[in-house]
Amino acid sequence: MQKIGSRFFILFFLFQITFAEAALANVTLKVEVTPDAVGIDEQVQVLVTVQSNDDFEMSEPQLTDVAGLKLLQAQNAGQSSSTRMNIINGKTEFSKTVQQQFVYIFEAVKKGLITLPSVKINVNGQDYQSAPQTFSISDKPTNQRNLRQRNQPQAEPIDPFSDEDDMFVQLMKQRQQMMDEVQKQIGGGRGFGGAQPFGGLGGTQPSQIPSRKLDINTNEAFFLLLETDKTTVYEGEQVTANWYLYTQSQIESLDRAKFPDLKGFWKEIIEEVPSLRFEQEIVNGLMYKKALLASHALFPIKPGQAAIDEFKIKAKVRMLTPNGYGQLSEYTKSSRRQLIKVLPLPLENKPLSFSGAVGQFQIQTQVDGIQFPAGQPFLLRLRFEGQGNAKLIELPPIDWPEGLEIYDTKSESKFFKNGQSYKEFEIYLIAKNKGSIQIPKISFSYFDPNSKNYVTKSTETLTLDISESVAGQSQNIIRSNDQQAASEQVEKIILPVAQLNQSQVSWAKIKWPFLDSLTGAVLVYFLVFGLIQFRQLNTAPPLKNLIDKKIKLIQSSIKKNDYKSFAAESINTVYLLAAYLAREKNASEDWGKLVSKMPENYRLKFESQLSQFLDEFQIIGFAPDTVREQVLSSRSLSQIFEQFKLVTDKIIIELMNDHL
Repeated sequence: MQKIGSRFFILFFLFQITFAEAALANVTLKVEVTPDAVGIDEQVQVLVTVQSNDDFEMSEPQLTDVAGLKLLQAQNAGQSSSTRMNIINGKTEFSKTVQQQFVYIFEAVKKGLITLPSVKINVNGQDYQSAPQTFSISDKPTNQRNLRQRNQPQAEPIDPFSDEDDMFVQLMKQRQQMMDEVQKQIGGGRGFGGAQPFGGLGGTQPSQIPSRKLDINTNEAFFLLLETDKTTVYEGEQVTANWYLYTQSQIESLDRAKFPDLKGFWKEIIEEVPSLRFEQEIVNGLMYKKALLASHALFPIKPGQAAIDEFKIKAKVRMLTPNGYGQLSEYTKSSRRQLIKVLPLPLENKPLSFSGAVGQFQIQTQVDGIQFPAGQPFLLRLRFEGQGNAKLIELPPIDWPEGLEIYDTKSESKFFKNGQSYKEFEIYLIAKNKGSIQIPKISFSYFDPNSKNYVTKSTETLTLDISESVAGQSQNIIRSNDQQAASEQVEKIILPVAQLNQSQVSWAKIKWPFLDSLTGAVLVYFLVFGLIQFRQLNTAPPLKNLIDKKIKLIQSSIKKNDYKSFAAESINTVYLLAAYLAREKNASEDWGKLVSKMPENYRLKFESQLSQFLDEFQIIGFAPDTVREQVLSSRSLSQIFEQFKLVTDKIIIELMNDHL
């Protein structure tokens, strides 16, 4: 009954949170018209922006029929999302911004005062409407630089946008540049069909443009290419993954239909570009325009085989034809999956001080001064930095001298675009007595994948001078805390004794009913136990035995409050369960393959739950401390483990029943 009540409370709590977030969602509709005065034959841009602090679905605005204007182009700029984490007074706060833009390009065809009607949209079932806007059209051109006269050649590309960082500024520039190229190709006698080879009539291959050969279809409107700096790595070693878009066509809109799930990796974002910046590259002898979509640093979390799954893009494009660009068509393309072989870290010569980090790192300590009063906290900074994911480094064990105690510990970590990272611990210490005291050498070890060896580094010994206490306030606080802890221990001892004495008074009244109930419970237990053992004898693989061993390791890590060990063992358990559901006795395959091999009934029942736990365990084991604390603020490790254990029990029972 308590479990049902607690589940009901959790569901009610999540229900309240969902509606609170919906109530707090702030949707804004903004319509911008530039410029506010134009001449006939000049262009007008209308930018419709919808922004919210949560995900949303919306209808497209309709701006096709405006008196005095002729629609030249309508673009759905797609939806973008960004999340920001702020730490204010020690409290972590997350803010999210979701934005979708639509761009309309009109040509002024009639002079006079033009009224742009209200723009109407529907966001998540609710209607929004902008105010009408007016602007004037004169009978003489205004000669604005950012607007191109109809039927007049111009050296500079169209730039109807004011924001140079907007993705579609680049797309519009690309369109004009490619149109110029088309005109040149027509005049130079080059062929068409979507690809222009070099070395033909009037064509040369510029030596400064990079060239390569790829296994791709050159007749496609565009393709996506995943590049990795390595395909065989050690567990925890960085893999840099870059996704590029290649095209010879005119791209008018672009949506990220699917971003890689990256199961089996902890990722750090190096770059997710807000706008496409094209550069030229020759592929298989043909000129392409190439733009970076995203760059991530990936760290495999377990040995075996991991897969960088597909990046899917949906785009509206116009293919190149002998008469310029053809009709607008929509295509969806994906990058190819990339398998990564993940080697286990060697057990030979593995030092006890191994920190879990893989790469090349340095360690240093810093103390602001050499003399401190007794009884007052002072700060010791311990910093790890280098190439790799320093966020994985835990505080190594330190043999503190007698009379020196830890008052508080905090940590901060960051990953940089160049692959460098750091993690810094702030350790507040208190020396109890006057005199000279030494902070010992602090050693930690990491695995260097280049040399394939473990490396141990240490700090220097620090000698500090502890003077007389200037105030006993901190010591009094410590004593009061010790006394409170001692009183709590006394209460824990006394309380069961009091309960025992009370129970002895009424034991005579309940003795026989209790013994009867106990006997019945024992019989039921042995009956159920015998049935389970009978089923286990008919089960081919001893999955339960393997899971029981994993569960013990997870419980041990919870007692030690060891996040990394908890996450590692839990992730291994998730993969083990997935392998048995997929009827594979080897959990070294990548997540996507294991899921695809599951029978449909298993996949429908368990894929979503296991995938959710896998994501949560990756955050607990590999995320920065602030993000981990955010996850654990609502549920403790023990609570997460209990929920996970319920799922493992269901899977074991399901597999056992199927083997009978």
